[in-house]
Amino acid sequence: MVSRNAFLCLYIDRYPYGFDSLAPLLVTAPVSGHLQASVGAVGLAFMALRLNRPDLTPLANRQYLVAIQGVRQAIGISQQLASNGTHKIVGDDTLQSVLLLDLYEKLTMHHQLPGLPGSWLSHLQGALGVVQSRPSTDFRNLTTCQLAGRTVIALTISCGAAGVPIPEALQEVRQDLDSYIRNSKWTFISLLMTIVNLRDRMRSNLLASDEILTQVYELQDQLALAESKVPRSWRPHRVNSHQKLIFDHYYDVYPSHYATQVFNAFRILRLEMCSIIRNLHPSSSAGETINQVTREICGAVPQFILPEARPENTMPFSPLQMLECRGILTALYAAGQITTDLYLREWILECLAYMAENGIKTAQDVGHTLAFTPEVDYWTVFAMVGSCGITA
Repeated sequence: MVSRNAFLCLYIDRYPYGFDSLAPLLVTAPVSGHLQASVGAVGLAFMALRLNRPDLTPLANRQYLVAIQGVRQAIGISQQLASNGTHKIVGDDTLQSVLLLDLYEKLTMHHQLPGLPGSWLSHLQGALGVVQSRPSTDFRNLTTCQLAGRTVIALTISCGAAGVPIPEALQEVRQDLDSYIRNSKWTFISLLMTIVNLRDRMRSNLLASDEILTQVYELQDQLALAESKVPRSWRPHRVNSHQKLIFDHYYDVYPSHYATQVFNAFRILRLEMCSIIRNLHPSSSAGETINQVTREICGAVPQFILPEARPENTMPFSPLQMLECRGILTALYAAGQITTDLYLREWILECLAYMAENGIKTAQDVGHTLAFTPEVDYWTVFAMVGSCGITA
């Protein structure tokens, strides 16, 4: 019960922006049903990760198996009725359970690298099948729309981490949802789909250098334009300071960690485009963009680690601060990986060490990777630190 409450109060209520539908669905969910079991399993996995308590894993696994059995039964009933000529859609509560089971996988499997387990995509592929089985008019329902949107976002990110192309069915669902979802993160996901597929074609040597450059320059412009259209209310205010853990004597305070993540998501992709341009066209002006974007990433860090940066900050770090810090590790790695500014890179390593000293063990892992194997792809780091499970 403690793990469940911690998960609901800290993670669901205060951290992500993709589980708005969970609370109302829980109100009507049977106590012994699959949705309650799914929340219980994820709650235990969340506590095991947050408190470094591997002893909780067996208990979490038992809850997970109960939840899976319940979900399979619910889907099986719908399929049986359909075969008898009675149309019964898979309910929103079942789709929510499948998304929670995927979250469970991401929280418990993130350390299994290199190579991701087969179940990395399986739950989300199942969720996509559920969404596809619903008529697009169902998206007019707010809960159904939120769950479908969460499915698209989670599966797109998981494809990126797994290094596989975006399924055509996923792109079709995203297009169906375009009429119902309009925000900066949704724009980002559309661009991310294009980039994930571009990476796949590049790995398969399907594109000539000039074709790659043409697409990358176009994507770079689209990313910059989309970032410039992020609502003004999401933008940070700047604070001047000369403390050690501040780069260039200032830092930026964003209205929420969610806004920080959205901006950093655009920045990571812009840095990736710059890296490709720099490799294929060394005389380009990519270095100027790299210099600007890496500093923007560094400017977003102190708000989470300095006690005076925000009223809610504490020493030692609060549980929410620790989640927020984990949420910026991939961006810090991407900045440190691409920069040629040795002072900036050293500052990033110092920040990661400071986070590690204050209880964020994964920051030490990221720092070690950046220092000794900086050629590691940022998606590998993203999966390694569990970001698929803690992305807001």
